Amino acid sequence: MLDRTIPPPFKEIDPICFPWPESHLLQNNVPLYVLNMGTQPIIELELIFKSGSSYALQPGAAYFTTAMLLEGTTTKSSQDIAHIIDYYGATIGTRVQKDFCILSLSTLAKHLNPLLDLLVEILLMASFPEKSLQRLKHLKVQAIQIADKKNDQVAYKRFCTALFTAAHPYGRQLTLQDVDQIQLEDLHHHYKQLFFSDCTAFVSGQVTPSALASIKQSLAYLPYQKSLEVVFPPSHHLPEKVHVVDRQHLQSAIVIGKKLLLKKEADFLPMMVVNTLLGGYFGARLVQNIREDKGYTYAIHSSMVSFLHAGYLSITTEVAEAVTEETIQEIYKEIAILQDEQVSEEALQNVKNYLLGHFLTMLNDPFSVMEKFQGAYLHGLDQDYYTAFYHHVRNITPLEVRNLAQKYLSLDSFTEVVVR
Repeated sequence: MLDRTIPPPFKEIDPICFPWPESHLLQNNVPLYVLNMGTQPIIELELIFKSGSSYALQPGAAYFTTAMLLEGTTTKSSQDIAHIIDYYGATIGTRVQKDFCILSLSTLAKHLNPLLDLLVEILLMASFPEKSLQRLKHLKVQAIQIADKKNDQVAYKRFCTALFTAAHPYGRQLTLQDVDQIQLEDLHHHYKQLFFSDCTAFVSGQVTPSALASIKQSLAYLPYQKSLEVVFPPSHHLPEKVHVVDRQHLQSAIVIGKKLLLKKEADFLPMMVVNTLLGGYFGARLVQNIREDKGYTYAIHSSMVSFLHAGYLSITTEVAEAVTEETIQEIYKEIAILQDEQVSEEALQNVKNYLLGHFLTMLNDPFSVMEKFQGAYLHGLDQDYYTAFYHHVRNITPLEVRNLAQKYLSLDSFTEVVVR
């Protein structure tokens, strides 16, 4: 009988290896990456276009253009599209990020062909009905109004604007006025001139030769266009402190952060270790201090975000209004300790074990493996990125952690936003 009082033996994590997708080039010059693996007869297809909100000439054009794709084609209404998707038990979804617009399909392999036909029709024959646009605008207005009543969301918007300035695509926020002003002409322009920019296709799951042939044939109809050269305005901006105190809430939302590194920069991976130690997991210093010791908050988290043209680090939490200043002081205190003292070998080893173990849990199916591939490919990186990740995590020293904190986490470099 299994003795549950005896823990399983500890094992060092070996170098992490996982399959890399095969590369294909369609006749229309669209790159296609294929990962044929998995035990379930499921196929996921993602089309990623370099035409996100940062590239839109009119604020909101990327969001509404992408959302409107499912609102009807020249031969099918939105109800017809939804009925076909439900009939086959599939999903077709859209989402918009700062850099990318994404259309995704998930289906049983046996239903791939009719859903490919639907996907291509959605992309190439979108009708952009005026009635649907008005409905989506109404829903977006409601979503913005709800978000603007939540301190944490207001704080994060203010933080991004303070960090990059309102003129920068990464600092610009969609407003009620933007939604009101968006017109069908803006969507048609974004669709024709920008939407299909630098399209890349990713397919994963049980991709048989016949399924691959069907995908290649269907996607060959997609137009391919190079993305326009967008000149991002300089985001050099002095750190500032933004405190909004007229919200009449019982809690304060705090966001403290700074511009940091692109994913392809040399120190990005070792700084991931520093960030995790600071506030990137449940055993992190900010969590142990502000949640466990002080009891000021339920959750505090530090994260690194990397867009194509900029990156930043942010520390976020919500606390009772009465302990706002104490919490801010403790955050800076933990950053200062990272700069002044070397972390213990035991604490650093815990972070290493967490990062490598967590990475392994994210490679348990073909779709998560493809997600990791995209995370490198879209930033101009290859498989060596994950080899370097393993190397940096395993070999970083307490001295390197301190040096990195001194180099990148100067206390006077942080932007601070508090909404209460």
